[in-house]
Amino acid sequence: MRILMLNHFPLAGSGSGVYVHNIAKSLVELGHQVCIVMPENTTKFSCEEDIKVHPVFFKREEIIKGQLNFNFPCMDPHPRSNFLFQDMSKEQEDQYVGAFKKALEEEIRVFKPDVIHAQHIWILTGLLKDLGVPYIITSHGAEFITYRKTDRFDKYGRAAVEGCKRIIAISDDNIKEISEKFPDCADKIIYIKNGYNSRDFYKQNLDRKAVLKKYGLDEFEKIVLFVGRVSKLKGLDTLFKAARFYEKENVLTLIAGDGEYRAELENMKKEFNLKNMVFLGNRKQAELNFLYNIADVLVLPSRKEALPLVAIEALACGTPAVVTNQSGMSNIITEEVGLTFEMDDDKMLAEQINKVLNKEVVFDEDVIINHAKNNYSQEILIEKLVKIFEELKG
Repeated sequence: MRILMLNHFPLAGSGSGVYVHNIAKSLVELGHQVCIVMPENTTKFSCEEDIKVHPVFFKREEIIKGQLNFNFPCMDPHPRSNFLFQDMSKEQEDQYVGAFKKALEEEIRVFKPDVIHAQHIWILTGLLKDLGVPYIITSHGAEFITYRKTDRFDKYGRAAVEGCKRIIAISDDNIKEISEKFPDCADKIIYIKNGYNSRDFYKQNLDRKAVLKKYGLDEFEKIVLFVGRVSKLKGLDTLFKAARFYEKENVLTLIAGDGEYRAELENMKKEFNLKNMVFLGNRKQAELNFLYNIADVLVLPSRKEALPLVAIEALACGTPAVVTNQSGMSNIITEEVGLTFEMDDDKMLAEQINKVLNKEVVFDEDVIINHAKNNYSQEILIEKLVKIFEELKG
């Protein structure tokens, strides 16, 4: 089968980007052909040779032939772009739509996809309605950030849901958001959880001292880890406030990710005199696997998540998680694999982290790993997706 995948973000730096890349790899391994249309602002991005990519280039640091003269827009700031959709001028919106419509029409003509799998009920998925290829949409939830701020892009969302065959929701909260925004599409919604790639994330017995040495860090007895975009939506200010109550000489906090909020957090680090709070920047999948494996606990203090892939990846490595108790994350984290806390409550977050670090609550590593494997393995996700693709192809 020939599957065209479409996303509003690059393959790295966002949950939907990683989702698309992982699915594409799995589909190719199953013998399918895949083409990905997505934005980029660098020619140095990486993707496997057996996956066709069609980047639409935007302006950042590199001068690229044919690039649009602005950075790719986002719902929430991306590590490589702070430009938000609602800040686009009408001229930029027209250029954005025109560039992607041209790319999609070209791949429909050249790649000849049997089906299209698009991400987000948003601008680009709205273009698919009139292109003559059956398509499904996975809603990752980020689009509703902008829908709540403006109705400027509603026309694209309406077109997207009217023309699609199925809408994949990734959490209960996601289903609620879709149904409230687009009440006429309830019969199209299917619930399929996000999946992690078991070839990339698994338990390893690593030398913590050796891993930390690669980053120029001394050995620490206990490690708290955050992975994700460094944005206000991720609640990192709550983590930094909490660190005042859990940081000790033997406790290290690692921040794996980057974004526009980093400068403000650096100032917060100085203000709170946090000596063991270290920014690692964006890291590739293999490195994240190492970090999950040496961490005592993953912390996700996010204010909004549909279904955080990083939490699942950490569980797959046997690492418990402490997350906010809003639905996207509490769907994943049961009392057997982690703890929850009230959003924005830094003292409660510190208490939950200390419970894990001090072994007041003890988790069974095998139970954690099996929870991820049995509920969120990509093998299950791919099987369901392929079945939907086959139904669409007829």
